[in-house]
Amino acid sequence: MKNMRYLIAQTFMLTFLITTVISLEGIASYLSGDPITLSWYLPGSVLLVSILCSLPTVLLLPGTSFTKKQWALRKLLHCFFLYLLVMGSGYLFHWYTTKPYFFITSIAFFVIYVLIWIGIRMIGRYEEKLINDALKNIQDEE
Repeated sequence: MKNMRYLIAQTFMLTFLITTVISLEGIASYLSGDPITLSWYLPGSVLLVSILCSLPTVLLLPGTSFTKKQWALRKLLHCFFLYLLVMGSGYLFHWYTTKPYFFITSIAFFVIYVLIWIGIRMIGRYEEKLINDALKNIQDEE
């Protein structure tokens, strides 16, 4: 159940952040005089990619014991796999059509990747705090 909560939370975070990046790219494109056009299937493609990117993360969730070396290697492979997935999907769904937008999308990917891990960590800390508070209440009652 905890993995499902992480999966749903990450999917929502990813969808929000990808949509934010696309909106910022649209504003920048409009201001530069080179407006981009958005396809009718953009919202669905963002949701699909968000779900596909959330699934592998379940393998890296806290609670499994890895050495620091294993954790770093898994995270690096995870990042590389997701980068290929996102950039491949971006090509397929026409999120970028020129080299500058390819680079912007690449930079946005890494920014979003870091923000998602920060968000997941914050959720984990919040849940740890709730558990610790509940344990304190139980100890106080005894």
